[in-house]
Amino acid sequence: MSVELDLAFFRSLADCDAANLRVQNRLAKMHSGEDVLRFFTQYAAWNGHFANGVAALASLIGDNRGHFQEPGFARAVADRSNYVASFIFDAARDEYDDHINPMRDTHRCMAQASLISMARFYGLGDEVLNEPDPRALSEVCDGVMFGYRGRHHTGAGVVGEIFAGIGYHLGSELLADREFSLIDEHLRGQRNDLVQHLLRSTVELAGGTHRCYAWVGVHSGHGGGVEADHFDYAVAGAKAGLQFLVGATQADAVAALGSGFRAFAEDHRRFFLIGMDT
Repeated sequence: MSVELDLAFFRSLADCDAANLRVQNRLAKMHSGEDVLRFFTQYAAWNGHFANGVAALASLIGDNRGHFQEPGFARAVADRSNYVASFIFDAARDEYDDHINPMRDTHRCMAQASLISMARFYGLGDEVLNEPDPRALSEVCDGVMFGYRGRHHTGAGVVGEIFAGIGYHLGSELLADREFSLIDEHLRGQRNDLVQHLLRSTVELAGGTHRCYAWVGVHSGHGGGVEADHFDYAVAGAKAGLQFLVGATQADAVAALGSGFRAFAEDHRRFFLIGMDT
């Protein structure tokens, strides 16, 4: 394989500086408490699809045993698809239950606790939380599962779809690490009163107690940094996939990785442009 799958390679696939600037510009559009709650409601709606996408991708990889084989072993013991999938599933494991909290605490529950506490802080009722998703948001949300299944990539058959899905996942983890850090920086710098309220607050939902700043905290590079960890796991999974690949060339697989990464970067661009025309 002539390409080294490192951070520099993936950063070369998209304009990360432009992506960061879009995040900052979108955050700067928040003026009122209603603006803040509406942005985070939409952000949580988008984010809530990624756990399902990761799980679907892990299943897609694991179910294709014939494409991931280790030479020198008999047929019944040669497939390594579940091994490759395990690196992707690491992200799903955290998404469905963050083990920092002794209670079952999905990242979706974390996000919902944040929204409830934000609404209380600003003295808002349920009006914003009950708003239907704007069409542009629905389209971006629909694109998550499409991206994780690699459906935008048409080359190399199912192998192309798998590696495009891994690329999409890598894009989501790399860009989200800085994205959440920028959100954390903005809130602490511009709305520290809200941050302090969220840090002090918990919400009861789904039979458990959920901390209200944990959603931002564990994702930000200033806190738990889970996105960076998930990126490293996914890179290891991509490398393992290439090592055991059967039925396509490594060059085709790497091309699909790039396609998937760029597809996420486009969805990221589309999300952070929502609300910029108001």
